[in-house]
Amino acid sequence: MVRHGIKDKVAIIGCDMTEYGELWDKSQHDLLFEAFQSAIKDAGITKDEVDASWIGIFYYFTGLSGAMVEDILRLDGKPATRVENYCASGMDAFRNASFAVASGAYDIALACGVEKLMDEGGSGLPGFKQFGHPLYPTPSAPAMFSMAATRCF
Repeated sequence: MVRHGIKDKVAIIGCDMTEYGELWDKSQHDLLFEAFQSAIKDAGITKDEVDASWIGIFYYFTGLSGAMVEDILRLDGKPATRVENYCASGMDAFRNASFAVASGAYDIALACGVEKLMDEGGSGLPGFKQFGHPLYPTPSAPAMFSMAATRCF
């Protein structure tokens, strides 16, 4: 049970999302920058007012830090954290940014996420060849979740 929630300590002051679809002419960097520009405009702030950022991303730049966000969004010198939590990466970035504001560590925190699964080729959602067994195929996330559901229910 949560003793003290954060509902009265955090507010979403701006948000945006890029067009959804097969955007072959745009990179993940383009999509992230476009959504960021629109979100800070919606919030009525400048990029300099963002104190820290969290990015939820799984497939792209796996193993690298959140510094890519700082670079792409030109948030020079601001703390940037990369969150990888499978299909919940974006939600986890949002949760961490919210807790950072609620704790008083930052006044304005950015939570963002980006994926371009169709750029991987095939059906759009790749398995994890680079993480799995070299001989046995590793299933995609939906396949693993369906196997877990079958086992648990």
